[in-house]
Amino acid sequence: MAPPKVKTSIGSRPPTTEIGQILGGTLSPAGMAPWTKFVDEDEFVPALQWPMSVDTYNRMRADAQLGALFKATCLGVMKFKWSIDPNGQEEMAQKLSEDYNLPVLGAKVNERYRAKRRFAFYDHMRKALHAGIYGHYYFEQVGDIKEDGKWHLRKLAERPPKTIDMFRVAEDGGLISIIQNISKGMSFTSGPSGLMNLPEIPIDRLVGYVWEQEGANWAGRSWFRDSHKNWIIKDRLMRVDAINHERAGGVPYIEAHPGASPSEIERLNQMAQGFRIGDTSGGAVPSGAKFNIARGTNSSVVESIKYHDEAMARNWMLMIMQLGMTESGSRALGKTFIDFWGHGLASIADWFRDTFNEHVIEDDVDWNFGEDEDQVPLLSYEFDPELVATDLKLMIDANVIEVDEELEHYVRKEYGLPDKGEPRLTMQQDMANQLAEKSLEVKSQQAQQPPSKQNSDSSQSGQAAAGVKRGAPSLRPPTAFNGQEE
Repeated sequence: MAPPKVKTSIGSRPPTTEIGQILGGTLSPAGMAPWTKFVDEDEFVPALQWPMSVDTYNRMRADAQLGALFKATCLGVMKFKWSIDPNGQEEMAQKLSEDYNLPVLGAKVNERYRAKRRFAFYDHMRKALHAGIYGHYYFEQVGDIKEDGKWHLRKLAERPPKTIDMFRVAEDGGLISIIQNISKGMSFTSGPSGLMNLPEIPIDRLVGYVWEQEGANWAGRSWFRDSHKNWIIKDRLMRVDAINHERAGGVPYIEAHPGASPSEIERLNQMAQGFRIGDTSGGAVPSGAKFNIARGTNSSVVESIKYHDEAMARNWMLMIMQLGMTESGSRALGKTFIDFWGHGLASIADWFRDTFNEHVIEDDVDWNFGEDEDQVPLLSYEFDPELVATDLKLMIDANVIEVDEELEHYVRKEYGLPDKGEPRLTMQQDMANQLAEKSLEVKSQQAQQPPSKQNSDSSQSGQAAAGVKRGAPSLRPPTAFNGQEE
């Protein structure tokens, strides 16, 4: 079967006739690009069209507000407890646990291995979440075949967006490969030999994290996209605010004295334009000239900046960061905002987990255990146990969950509590134990007495007990009758 016909997009350089003939196909007469030729035609802002978007989003991440929003989101996802769920495949799970240095879900002992020449899961996650900045982030699988005859993942080598020259896409919209813009030592040419000088990584060795991938758009959509307009305006407002402080909060101008010549007016104009606040600022004007500063009275730059920061926080579901910074709103909303943000973090964690399961774990199982294995281990995550403690208590109180040894061990492990020891006695239990010990001591003393003494004590005890049982007159309490004793 012949390989699928493919077309491509050229990232840092325009497509040429030769390359178009090599990869097949051209744009349609209407200007629409087929799926086999990836062109970012859905984006209407030129600076956000791939590959120019890579540089734009890289500058946006330097903004204080956007940088804080991105870090808060990534740190929240990385604080989840990640592990390997055996899913009924204990042998596979143990192999993956050792390779990825992740614990097996439910294991009583979480073994950790040295990091040298071993896949670093959390470092990989940190880099993979950069797909939120650019919309995509790709990795190449690198591993070794060891003495056990199995392939072991050593690292997922990052292939940053700035190194991608083109996406090769099949006619059905699937990704075939990526071609990097890193030359192998030879100059790029438009012919077949020049094209082959660039490294090409096929899909079967790629792990691609693409956010909101649609159709043949393998560049994805950045988390920063919806904040671009606010970022642009805020950036300009910050520059205006800095100029206002430099220019004493307004625009300086000088009223020339009566009879000023055109050359004098020009010098006064240059003086006003060069005016800046500083230790050595100042100047002299001719007699009769007036120095003024024009100030806007109906515009607040700082309030506008706050507005755009709030708008960006809403896009990230991180309104909690603005509480206490605005005149309106209640801090009582903080818990609601945190819960809402937590659901957003879970969605990002699901996206990362599903991508890792499909393109890392399933490939690992295919290469080591065969492609016929239909049930494979899964990457799994858990929320902070403090978030589910209340729900767990409610289920136990409602008898939905019964506390057994396994559940108690799991809860102790999640909360970092020590292993179960001897329980401490309550006051009632302690008193009952003391009475039992005293009773045993009395019986022991009676057993050591002569038989005649034991029979005498037993007879007296029996008579006393019988008297109590029969209700002897001497033991009956007095009863009142007409104010006199009966």
